[in-house]
Amino acid sequence: MTAPIMASLTSHLPAPAIEALRTTRNASLWAFSPIDAGLRRIQGRTALPPLPLRRHAGRASIFEAAARHMSDAIDRLGLLTPDSNVLDAGCGAAAMALQWAPRMGPEFRYTGFDVHEPSIKWCTKHFAKDPRFTFVYADVSSSYGKATTPLDAFQFPVESESIDFELAKSLFTHLLPAEVEHYLAQTRRVLAPTGRALLTAFLFDDTAPLFQTPAFPFGDPGSAVRWRLQARPAAAIAYGRTYFTKLVEAAGLRIVTFEPGYWPGHDAVPLAQDYLIVTPS
Repeated sequence: MTAPIMASLTSHLPAPAIEALRTTRNASLWAFSPIDAGLRRIQGRTALPPLPLRRHAGRASIFEAAARHMSDAIDRLGLLTPDSNVLDAGCGAAAMALQWAPRMGPEFRYTGFDVHEPSIKWCTKHFAKDPRFTFVYADVSSSYGKATTPLDAFQFPVESESIDFELAKSLFTHLLPAEVEHYLAQTRRVLAPTGRALLTAFLFDDTAPLFQTPAFPFGDPGSAVRWRLQARPAAAIAYGRTYFTKLVEAAGLRIVTFEPGYWPGHDAVPLAQDYLIVTPS
C-alpha cells in the first residue's frame, strides 16, 4: 500500500482505531523479527537494530540509506569534525551513531536521547564497549505516553554551552508548539557559542492569503500549525515558516541556513523535510 493511500485511509480515523492499527503493526513487526534477523545475518548487517526498532524505516537497506543521506548532508554542510561533541536529539535506534562510529576519532563524544525506551536500551547495550557514545532515556511526556518528568522540567542531558553540533532529525515534526518552544530553548542552552544545530521540519508558506496544506489537512482554518492525522497530531506536524522562524528567534537562536525539502507545501504527501541550521544569536 502506497504512502498516499495509507495517509488517505488513516487521516480521519478515530484515535482508538489508529491505536489498534499501531498495535497490530507492532505485533507484526515482532513476529517477523526472527526472519529479519536471519536476513541481516546473511547480508552482514547484524550491527543494525531489530526490525521493531526500525519501525519507521522498515528494510535494513532503507534504514541505512536514510542515515547515509543525512550523514552526507551533514558533511556537505561542514557541521561535524572527528573530535566534535555531538548531541543527537531524538536519536531513535542509533541510525546516526552507527554511521559515525567507524569514522570519528578518539576524542569524539556523542550523546543521544529519545523518549522511546526500548530503542535506548538497545543502543546502550550495543555501544557498551565504546566510551565515546552515551544514550539517555528521556522520561518526558510524549506521544508514546505520560512520563514522570513534566515538559517544563525536562532538560537535554548535557551541560550548558557544551555542544559543538546538535542534530534534531525528524524531531520537530512530532512536537506541538509548547514542546517546540521548550526544545528550542534547550537547544540554545546546550550549544557552545560557536555551536550549530541542524533541525529538520515540515514548513509551509504561511504568507499567502489563502495558503493550503493538503498533506496536513487538520488544524484551525488559517492556523500556522497543521497536522496529518486528526486523532494523533504528533504523528506528523507542519508549521508555517514565518511562525516557526519567530519561535526560533524567541529562543535566542538565529537561522543561518535554510534548505527547503522536496515539497513546495502543496503536494499531496511531502517527500522530505526542510533543513534549518541555527546558531546562538
